[in-house]
Amino acid sequence: MRRYWASLLALALLPGAGGCRRRRAPVFEGYAFVAAAGGSSVAVVDLATFSLERQIRLPSRPSQVVADPERQLVYVMGEGGPAGLAILDAASRQLRRTQWVADKPRRLRLSPDGRSLYVLDGGTHSLRVVETPGGRHLREIRLPATPVDFDVSPDGRRAGVSLVSDQLSIVDLERARVLATVKVGRQAGPVAVRFDGRQAFVANRADHSLSVVELAEGRLLAHLPLGTRPEALRFKPDGGELFVSGGDAGVVMIISAYRDEVDRPLLAGSEPRDMAVSHDNRLLYVANSAANTVSVIHIDQRRTLAAVTVGEEPHRVAVTTDNNYALVLNRRSGDMAVLRRRVLEGREGVTLFTLVPVGVQPVDLVVMAREPAAGSS
Repeated sequence: MRRYWASLLALALLPGAGGCRRRRAPVFEGYAFVAAAGGSSVAVVDLATFSLERQIRLPSRPSQVVADPERQLVYVMGEGGPAGLAILDAASRQLRRTQWVADKPRRLRLSPDGRSLYVLDGGTHSLRVVETPGGRHLREIRLPATPVDFDVSPDGRRAGVSLVSDQLSIVDLERARVLATVKVGRQAGPVAVRFDGRQAFVANRADHSLSVVELAEGRLLAHLPLGTRPEALRFKPDGGELFVSGGDAGVVMIISAYRDEVDRPLLAGSEPRDMAVSHDNRLLYVANSAANTVSVIHIDQRRTLAAVTVGEEPHRVAVTTDNNYALVLNRRSGDMAVLRRRVLEGREGVTLFTLVPVGVQPVDLVVMAREPAAGSS
């Protein structure tokens, strides 16, 4: 706690801090929508001014946020309340409506074409397909066991769903049926589908391994030993490498996504959780929940550029589309740290820019660019 407040004081004393400093910084015209579970609300942060614009009250505790930039909609999955889904209008930053989507919603994803929402229902052991933005329930695909996590192929044809039975179900989304169920490792968790849709990677937390499954044939290709408990999986935007945070070893493992090989680990901080990759494929941001820091790793050089002290218990990271800012949710301190990326004399650096209060127990966020005004070019 002492280190957290010291970082706030140091930030306030930086030369040029305040309005002048912010006017010189690059401006991102957009918003961050932050789900705060403790307050059953979504905080809307104006990223042009890094100020809290409003809090949108919800009928249930939010657990996940998904953005649809094309339609300027934000979907918020809730739990423990009468409505499972809240739909926000990103342009007006207002609640549009709420609706039921699942008995026990576990995970929410938007289809690649934006026309459907996929919802894992732990209560009915199913994957539900919901029409957007109308909200009509289209299909319910029964699964052989309680689902844990899932990912959808970029073409929207298949999904890989991890199960509590230590299996991966391969789902044909077009025909609404399970094609195959493959045995993977123990305590199967996060799933990531490769960018060509041919393989799914499954994090096995008890085995400290990663299973590689071929989706078309429905067969296990490999178990890759990691030597650490995998927490989160993130692909580079170009799809060539998969990053795996090692929660009990303070490392990030790098997987060659096309050779199914494990590269040497990179050191992070204590208990690394979520990660985000800059859209130019250059920087990896790792939230270290026990260290209260974010490690910034140069991917090509395989070296750490900085370990930036943020708030208490950082656990979620997002990057603005202009690559100038990384946004970090701090669960315990209830704020969002803003890290600024700067290039000085050809050298990249990342520093803490500001902290924005967002509510009690922030759990997820999305970044949305501001919609151009009508008639603007």
